[in-house]
Amino acid sequence: MTHSVIVILFHNFMIFLATAFFFVTGLVIGSFLNVVILRGERGEGLGGRSRCMACARTLGILELIPIFSFLRQKGRCRGCKKPFSIQYPLVELATALLFSGIAYSALPESGYVVTIVLLAVAVAGIVVLVSDLRFQIIPDGAVLMLGLAGIVTSLGKGSLGWDAVGAFGCALFFFLLWFVSGGRWIGFGDVKLALATSLLVGFPAAIAAVLFAFWIGGIAGVILLAGGRKAWGSRIPFGPFILVGTLAAWLWADLFFAFTGLHILL
Repeated sequence: MTHSVIVILFHNFMIFLATAFFFVTGLVIGSFLNVVILRGERGEGLGGRSRCMACARTLGILELIPIFSFLRQKGRCRGCKKPFSIQYPLVELATALLFSGIAYSALPESGYVVTIVLLAVAVAGIVVLVSDLRFQIIPDGAVLMLGLAGIVTSLGKGSLGWDAVGAFGCALFFFLLWFVSGGRWIGFGDVKLALATSLLVGFPAAIAAVLFAFWIGGIAGVILLAGGRKAWGSRIPFGPFILVGTLAAWLWADLFFAFTGLHILL
């Protein structure tokens, strides 16, 4: 076995170990995010032991193992037998997959700083997504984390000035929608989220993110109305569409501008 083959095998083994480590770490972080989301909605602090929301029984250590405890107890409290929310394992698994995927793709190529920023974005994104879908609340702490990640990203690109101008422009558009509608069309949390995510993807990708968010949101709204899942005039959380639009812009903004010819205007 040649030296180069040994180096490649060792490199791949280290990537595997890092990916596995971040998967397990993601499970633990995901369990903590469930606490953040649920206690935040109830206005509670993060101190104190976890308990069943139905019977208030304090949960034991073996009941707090991510995913395993949910499966072992068949999704029910050992005391009152009331079912736990499916949110618990879904958030834990989603966080683990995101953490391991980021570690696998970003850590070898981009280094620790970029990886940490992406992990912070993943954590904040999950909190915003679940909180807005379940409670129509966009936590300020998660928005602040996205904004700080955007500042770090813009500083790394050396484009903080343009990115900040673009972000404030997009946020102003959302603010006008909120102000004109008196909060009926979108919430003020969406305004703050748009500011943070626009700064995150930078200018001009932020413009594509806004367009994608409204297009995806419009399509989803039509599907929900046609399927009878929502009535006309009912509120649909818009935060998830802002997040999806931001992700789409991060991946395909350049292709979108080139395909539509809008790049000549920017």
